[in-house]
Amino acid sequence: MADQRALMFVDGENLVFRYQESVCRGAKPKEEVVHVQDTFVWHPRMTQLSHMFVRRVNYYTSSIGDDEKITGVRTEIAKTIFRSYQTESSYTGQIVPHVYKKLKNSQKTRTVDINISVDSMRHAHQQDVDLIILASGDGDFLPLIEEIMRQGKQVYSMAFRSGLDESLTRNVDEFILLDDIFFEKDKSS
Repeated sequence: MADQRALMFVDGENLVFRYQESVCRGAKPKEEVVHVQDTFVWHPRMTQLSHMFVRRVNYYTSSIGDDEKITGVRTEIAKTIFRSYQTESSYTGQIVPHVYKKLKNSQKTRTVDINISVDSMRHAHQQDVDLIILASGDGDFLPLIEEIMRQGKQVYSMAFRSGLDESLTRNVDEFILLDDIFFEKDKSS
């Protein structure tokens, strides 16, 4: 379906750690990638698929630090602009940051997953969206995906190959591999 009204929910914790893991294994990032260590990763093409009209990108992540540091992370993410293309026009917006404080010794917080679930379900029950895009390779989101689909919404998933729960690729309307968007092609293969 052309020009679907879409909202994107990005599990920033999942993506940034999978991205960093891929880079450590030798993947070469493309020039357009925006990366803040342990907090944020983005590529403009994530919202530029021609068949969807992304109205908002909600980016969920966590960071170690005091309130000033958390505010700085929010500000940095909000500076990132996304573009979404429709048949006749384009739409530009800023990424909406949802940044939570985490303990020093933890890598991932449940707060991110819970807030993605609540916010995406809220929109699934409303009639203001046709498509929900979940950027995460976390299989814990499968029950959420199933419920959103029961509400009559389409669900796309985006994730890196690293740490991907393969069941996500089979249980959504479309799966998009982010490795192809974020990394240079390996010339040896």
